[in-house]
Amino acid sequence: MADAYSLVLVGGRILDPKTNRDEVVDIGIFDGKIVEIGRNLDTSRAEDAIDLSGKWVIPGVIDPHVHISSWIGEYPGLRMMASEGVITALDMAGPPESVWKNVKEHGSGMHIACLDAITQGDQEEESPSKGRIGEKSIGRRIASALERGALGVKILGGHYPLTPETTARIIREAKRQGSYVAFHAGTIRTGSNLEGMREAIQLSDGNPLHLAHINSYCRGYVKDPHLETYEALQLLKGASHIWSESYVNVFNGTSGKCTNGQILSQVTRTCCRVGGYSEDEVGLGKAIRDGFGHVTKMKGGMNVLVTGEEGYRYWKERGTDVTMSFPVNLLPVQIVLASAKDSNGSFIVDAFSTDGGGIPRNTMVRHALDLVRLGVLSPLEMAQKLSTRTAIMLGLKSKGTLSVGADADVTVLDPQVGRACLGIAGGQIIMVEGRVVGRGGTLITSAKGVEKVKEWGLPFQIMDPAEALPRKQF
Repeated sequence: MADAYSLVLVGGRILDPKTNRDEVVDIGIFDGKIVEIGRNLDTSRAEDAIDLSGKWVIPGVIDPHVHISSWIGEYPGLRMMASEGVITALDMAGPPESVWKNVKEHGSGMHIACLDAITQGDQEEESPSKGRIGEKSIGRRIASALERGALGVKILGGHYPLTPETTARIIREAKRQGSYVAFHAGTIRTGSNLEGMREAIQLSDGNPLHLAHINSYCRGYVKDPHLETYEALQLLKGASHIWSESYVNVFNGTSGKCTNGQILSQVTRTCCRVGGYSEDEVGLGKAIRDGFGHVTKMKGGMNVLVTGEEGYRYWKERGTDVTMSFPVNLLPVQIVLASAKDSNGSFIVDAFSTDGGGIPRNTMVRHALDLVRLGVLSPLEMAQKLSTRTAIMLGLKSKGTLSVGADADVTVLDPQVGRACLGIAGGQIIMVEGRVVGRGGTLITSAKGVEKVKEWGLPFQIMDPAEALPRKQF
């Protein structure tokens, strides 16, 4: 029995996939850790106690794919995530300095990690326009990302494709340096589609890899989307070194930036083609005016999607350099990817994600609860994909569980309302009934990034990227 508690969570239904616990018990928290779990804990020894009768208590939700930097997403994403019950998130583009600045100045109390995007290179050593990056430059970039506090790098192949050879080198070098590496599939040979996904697994050559948003490769661009979904699942079942996530939302996320009348992002070009618009600035402008293209705009401190003339004017005012979304994700495909299991009962797609943050689609928790109500997932399975499995994927050993000694990261769900009602990060309440009360945040870095992260004056946690993305057993 603990001597004292800073907080006791009383009478909630505890859902902890790691210990297979599904029962109504109390949780005692002290000094940022879970110190006791049991029935009828002595709340007289607690600084505060919260009655959670009728609520579901799960390990703090972890979103492994968000965007909260000045490059994409921006700082409103920190509050947008926290309001939905997310406790920990991985920014998947960086740059890390921008992410850390946003956490310091606009943080919501969350735990934040970051990857640094690889998009273009040093001119004397490579030819970015042809998708090539020199081997020495790759090594320097990964080392720089780690030294600046990122956990590793993200290859933005679907948007800004590199050659297959360059892509493979990045994945190999990440393994050599003990760096985390994620990939939005696609090279100059393939696109952000099923063919790109198949190629990505081949290029990884058995090296650890986080393959982003599987739903993006099952939109019917190569064959019938249901056949694409089946094949995507088969590919993942045969790749124990690949970790993956998918999201449940009709909208994607991409860039509206154009130069000399041409759309820069390959994903945006594809969306225009699918919608029947020309793959250039004129076509994209028409897609926005017609209501097919949606532009991200900040209103009242939050990001929202606007379209039509309002969206078109904002896109033009910002010199086309805006984040955009198109309704290209298919709901039946997303449900299959969210729930599919292998013959051993393990989820084939490991985690839920949003690809959100500052992109307005932070609906992961709400849609996970929808899947429980539909009977697609059990409550414990939902908690596994929202937190426990994701913690293993990211190598966050003290998160993803409600065990004694674990970080006191907790998300409380209201199953009647269908959304998160309380968020706790490191024992501190950061959200109550959708209202964000947290400030600042905790940065997650590796040992190589500690000195840079310290400069921001924020609390930090150290993890080893080499322990993330462990090989799975099928």
